[in-house]
Amino acid sequence: MIDVTRYDDVRRIRMWTRRTAAVGYDVSAYLVQGILVDTGFRHVGAELERALAELRPRGVIVTHWHEDHAGNAPTLAEKLPMWMPEYTERKLRERQQMKLYRHFTWGRPKALRVPLAAYGRSPLLTIHTPGHSPDHHVVFDPDTATLFSADLWLGVRVRVMGASENPYEIVESLTRAIDLKPTRMFDAHRGSVEMPVAALEAKRSWLMGTVGEIERRLNVGDSESSIVRAVLGGEESTAFVSQGEYSRRNLVRAVQKFSAAAAKS
Repeated sequence: MIDVTRYDDVRRIRMWTRRTAAVGYDVSAYLVQGILVDTGFRHVGAELERALAELRPRGVIVTHWHEDHAGNAPTLAEKLPMWMPEYTERKLRERQQMKLYRHFTWGRPKALRVPLAAYGRSPLLTIHTPGHSPDHHVVFDPDTATLFSADLWLGVRVRVMGASENPYEIVESLTRAIDLKPTRMFDAHRGSVEMPVAALEAKRSWLMGTVGEIERRLNVGDSESSIVRAVLGGEESTAFVSQGEYSRRNLVRAVQKFSAAAAKS
């Protein structure tokens, strides 16, 4: 299912199915300056193409390779000019394997087969903001100080983390986004976010404090399980459904993994 909502010069294309609703998720793409930011997930591909036939974008930006953002990129690349990071392109051309719950929720993207065509000049800036994934980018419209934050923000107190995420990089990326001083922000899963600079700063502050507390507890020998309980409020069902791919424990493990490198930088 697709719902299109207009915010002045921005159109939000919100996508969901019964499957995504069952696990509490939807995702949005955005149309601005004639450019589509992200492509949603494969299970809504036919509906998205019908919507785009009316909206008529002249090009597409893909912020990162995850299937809820790049799920329809291989199909749209056959029809529209497209920009994506090199890492994203490589992942899509390889056609990534994924766990069953991701097949169920979003669908596995087709392999990207065609060469990417450039869409020409655009005022939109793509800014590398790794941490959620190595290729993650946000999109910024300097004409209106509007930030399309993809999966950088997602909420202030996001305790669940992917197995490969890096919280130290996320903090740096949040700072990069704050420095843009956006007056509007559109999140891929939360829609329009009020007071974007304050929202980004609040997330950065919470994440820095949480990482610091995890570091302190690890340094005195606390176990992963005790830290998850004491700092993050215990594990949640997402960890079970995703077979540990997304969990609160992953935040503790990421601090263990990346803290030494962060201290040296």
